[in-house]
Amino acid sequence: MTPYELRFEIFKQSYSMLQDEFVHYVNIADQKFAVDMNDFDWPEPPTLEQVLAQAEVINAFVSETK
Repeated sequence: MTPYELRFEIFKQSYSMLQDEFVHYVNIADQKFAVDMNDFDWPEPPTLEQVLAQAEVINAFVSETK
């Protein structure tokens, strides 16, 4: 695997993690909406900045030499 492929895999994993979290909170909001249409907050989807920040965390962990 080339460094570029590794970076892309880390990016995809970061997006997947944040997307899973987003879907989780959408499901919670949907349940709250079903009970009380006035008492819920729709979550925001992950931004590119959030995905890149998560990728940096994963890369730091993968690159650690301990």
